[in-house]
Amino acid sequence: MACVVLGLAGCAAPHPSSQPVAYSGGDGSSCGKAVRILQAQHREDGMLGEKLWLDQNCAGYQKTSQADLESGGRHYEVFELATTDGQTRKVYFDTTDFINR
Repeated sequence: MACVVLGLAGCAAPHPSSQPVAYSGGDGSSCGKAVRILQAQHREDGMLGEKLWLDQNCAGYQKTSQADLESGGRHYEVFELATTDGQTRKVYFDTTDFINR
């Protein structure tokens, strides 16, 4: 999930807010049940929210791939994970609210 965002020289990158992370939506098993990260003021807030959700709900996971997806006018980030029991799982996050911030 770790994406590095680099600012251009002389430009200050926005800092993640100190707001607590809150979630809505579903269990992340599909676009229709995607996890939404609420109150993300910046893209970095959303990325942190994704990592925290994965850490809390998929303990011990290994990310095997990550992709962006657009469907029905909404933007999603899809993580494919290898779980501790040897299974693979996809988790969908609805990033529409913070993708361009």
